[in-house]
Parts: sequence; C-alpha cells; structure tokens
Amino acid sequence: MSALNDFRSKVGLGLLAQNTKLDTASANHLSYLLANDVNNGGTVNFNSYDPATGRSMLHIENGALAKFTGVQELDRVKFAGYDGSYAGEEVTFGGNQGGAAAFGTLAQTVYHRAGLMLQNVREIGVAVGTDKSQTVVMEMGLKTNQSVASDYVGVYPANGQTGVALHAYVEAPNPFPDLSTANDDFPTKTSYPISVSVVTGNTIAVTTFTVTEAGQAAPMDVRLMTRSNDPNSYLTSNVAFLIAKVPFKSATTYNVKFVGTNNGAAFTKEWSFKTK
Repeated sequence: MSALNDFRSKVGLGLLAQNTKLDTASANHLSYLLANDVNNGGTVNFNSYDPATGRSMLHIENGALAKFTGVQELDRVKFAGYDGSYAGEEVTFGGNQGGAAAFGTLAQTVYHRAGLMLQNVREIGVAVGTDKSQTVVMEMGLKTNQSVASDYVGVYPANGQTGVALHAYVEAPNPFPDLSTANDDFPTKTSYPISVSVVTGNTIAVTTFTVTEAGQAAPMDVRLMTRSNDPNSYLTSNVAFLIAKVPFKSATTYNVKFVGTNNGAAFTKEWSFKTK
C-alpha cells in the first residue's frame, strides 16, 4: 500500500487509507483465483476474457466454482461487508519480489496505471499470495468522493523522479495491437509509459507531446494514446499516454514536453526524469 500511496503522491492525488473489509474482499478473490486457475488444476484460463463483459477473467468469478463471493468486484466487496458505492480492482504478480515490485509492474502499464490514478477513491485493501507467481489483489473503494483542484494536472513519471524503468510491462488487454505479448516485443519496442492527466470528466487534447533524450535534438519516435485512438476503448477523456517505440537507456535523463488543452483551455507542461 505504501508503494501505491507514493505513486499517488507523485501524481498529485489523494492518498488511500487501508480498509479491513476491502482486505477481506481482496483475500477472498485471491483464494478464488488460486483455487480455480487452470495452471493449478482448476478450470479457468485467467488469460481469457469474459464474453458478457469483455473483461479479463482475472476480474470475473463464476458462481458455480469454489471460493465464489461475487461476479465482479463491487459484488465481492459488498459480500465482505463494505458499504461503499464503488469498487475498482487490480490484479498483478510479484514473482516473489514483494508487494512493491508487484505494484511497480502496474505503474509500468497504460491501462492498469490509469486505474491507479482514479481521483475519487479513498480506501484500499490488499492481499498477497504465497503461490509461485505471488499473485496480488487490490480492491479500491469509496464511500464519499475525494477530488482534485479544478486546475489539476498530474504527470508520471514525476518531475525529477529517478529510477524509472526502461520499458512498458505486458498487460491484458494489450494496448498495442502491433506488438505481441508472447515474445520480447514489450522490452524491445516500448519505453516506460509517460502520462498526463487532468480532472476526471474533462477532456485533454494533445497538440504536441514529446520525449527527448537529454543532449539530443530530435525527439524519440513515439506512440500517442488517448481516448480517441485507444484500440480497446479503456482510457477516459482526461488522460494521455506517450510510449516511445524503443526502450529508454539506463541511467539517462529524458525531457518531456506537453502542449495541449484541458477542456479547451491551453496549457503547457515540461519536466524531466532519469531512468534506473
């Protein structure tokens, strides 16, 4: 949880408080995942998608299977006694490197990072598995909204941040249809994602969005992702992502420039970060 709150602090968002009922919901869903994984002798392929919702089966439970507590996360947190009006779920894997490493892989993505940047959530529960993949489930919720200032702009990696990873992490669904998640495309054909976000419900429009290696004149060749060109229609209108087509270099500073509008009002943002 500390890694998530450190991330939210860097992005300029309100921190989350631990909630024991959300902890219980996370632990319940973790038990379901471990009991029913086809790789552990179960019957569910968690790399597949639910035909009814289009969501990853990591987030959908089947009432006929063991450890069922609810079809989707709002059902499951209510089963655990949480009386909030919203629940959002993240599932990732620590690979026996710990919870902070597991969180780091979420921040290294497009869609899952966007889920971590929800502005209104207030509470969180976490469960960490002892399986070989170290499955981690996080349930986020709210009973009353928290909000940001009307002129809020959040960027990540943050200005002056160090130790930034070099490339994007594989996620489902795949935000890059031209890349495979089954080989080394992500480590060799992506950079760490760079994001800009404004107030939820606003629309961010991009005029220019560039990342340039310090000491170089030409910006890197990049992919720009917003709601308008998102192949999976997951992104909301208030976020924009930039991903270079090659990984960043180690121990290197990168300069970012964003020029665009927030609900029609022009703004510019320039900042730098350094890779690990």
